[in-house]
Amino acid sequence: MGVLGLQLATTLIAASVLSKVISFFSFTRFLVVGLMRYAVPTDQQLLEACGNCKTRIKGKRKRNDSLSGVANGTNCHSDTFYFPRTTTIHLKHSHVSSSDIAILPLYSSHQWLVDFTVCAACVYLINEVAYNCFIPWFESSDRNRTTLPGSMTIRNSPYLISLSVRINLSLVWIALSLWFAIRTLISLTALYFQSKNNTTTYDSRPPKCIANTTPTKTPSGECILILAAGFFFFIAATLFISLDGTLADFGLQAAYGNLTIGEFSSSSTPIISWGAFHFILAFVACIIGSLFVYPGIKFGKIYINTVKQHPVSLVKRFILHLNFICPIFPILLWLTPVTNHISHSLIMLTHNNSLAGKPFLIMIVNVISNLFMKHLDSIRLIVSLAVVLIRLSSVRWTLQAYLNSAQDKLDKFTHEAGQTSNKEVQRLVASIFYCLNLVSLQYIAPCFCFLCLLCLYKNLSGLSWLPNYQHQYSDRFSVIPSSFELRHNLTSLFSIDFINQTSWTAAFMEARYIFSQIVEDLSFRGITIARGVFGFLVWWTLTSWQLMSFLGLAYHRFTNE
Repeated sequence: MGVLGLQLATTLIAASVLSKVISFFSFTRFLVVGLMRYAVPTDQQLLEACGNCKTRIKGKRKRNDSLSGVANGTNCHSDTFYFPRTTTIHLKHSHVSSSDIAILPLYSSHQWLVDFTVCAACVYLINEVAYNCFIPWFESSDRNRTTLPGSMTIRNSPYLISLSVRINLSLVWIALSLWFAIRTLISLTALYFQSKNNTTTYDSRPPKCIANTTPTKTPSGECILILAAGFFFFIAATLFISLDGTLADFGLQAAYGNLTIGEFSSSSTPIISWGAFHFILAFVACIIGSLFVYPGIKFGKIYINTVKQHPVSLVKRFILHLNFICPIFPILLWLTPVTNHISHSLIMLTHNNSLAGKPFLIMIVNVISNLFMKHLDSIRLIVSLAVVLIRLSSVRWTLQAYLNSAQDKLDKFTHEAGQTSNKEVQRLVASIFYCLNLVSLQYIAPCFCFLCLLCLYKNLSGLSWLPNYQHQYSDRFSVIPSSFELRHNLTSLFSIDFINQTSWTAAFMEARYIFSQIVEDLSFRGITIARGVFGFLVWWTLTSWQLMSFLGLAYHRFTNE
């Protein structure tokens, strides 16, 4: 109850912060407030930049506009003038304030996702520290005090874990954060499926007024790209699932065997067929890949803009490159040929004659080899967590690079012939800052989604963050209780004679022992299922995100050149 009391306390505190404090202070300010953006140039600044070399709309066009039904004072070309595109325009900087971003679209979604995820991460961190530092000591002292009839003790029970440990309210917070992140990604992806009104605008000396143009609906190319990427991810996920055990180390076959409460090769009728299990995982992977299409492409584009910034220090440039390529390392750790090659190389290195007479190097190689071969799951968790932390630490750099793209887009006008209008330039500069919340969500929502999946994978699979401490599930992970033991425990539980027992305490302790074994049997099966399913989802989320980032990098490098 002490553990549950701590979880309730942290939950109530986090709920109070979300309901009371967030209305006055939001964690979103740490991400965007203080960034430098380019202010929208005024008409006077544009006139000074072009040297008053402007072209007004002719009176004949004004008369045509008045005849076409455009009311006085609401003319679509009022206060519009044209100047050469080759005009050099220098934008002025201004700081981003909280009031500036509060009026932008998607601000409420951005604020809620960041605030809720930060509170959920704090609750999870507090419970993880308490669970890893204080609960093992509490459980060891509790086992030493609790005894069962005869020689049957709780300490000797092979499958007993305290129920207070299983009741983990922080996982509820993490699951809700995962849902909010996925919902945000779905809403962002749905924007590309909305039909757009193709109103042809002619800012460079239009022949007709925009008010006379009839809106026409055209199919969006973005939705076609999303559907094509979803089909590709479905085929790729099907391939990787079928190669589980040979190419990748997910443990999906073991998960399926425990999901059906039997062996994978059993001839009995399973609850769900392997084909249906395969299809469901592939369909979920298809949805995840489709949601990560444009966040990944946008990240590849912003990465190019960030690297091209001048001046950039050597340390910052290294972090930016590492931020882009770091997901490759945890992706490779789930591939069986890569891990086998690394293990073989470490074993050969320990027997290398070149290390003779160098005890310090031999000790380092032995430690690395031991960690890699015995604690590979913890290494995967640590490397994956490092990827999330690196990407979250560079959020402000990424958003700043996006805001700086306004000047880059204006500089492209100098290489184009013709004329442009003041409205077009102002709309171009304003659109960059107008989409700030959208770009921020496209960056942090995949990070939060992957972080939540990683935390669920760690806890539900019985893993540990640190290699020197393994969860008690991990030491006996291969000893999965059979279905016969589960049925035997259920029969023993209902066959206890509470009336004829000489001691009610002995009967109660015996029932408690059998019930704990039943719960432990089901827990082991749940751990195997979670390790296979969530391990695949964690790897697939990171892989699809990185693939789309490479696609965005290649596409924008090609188009820019």
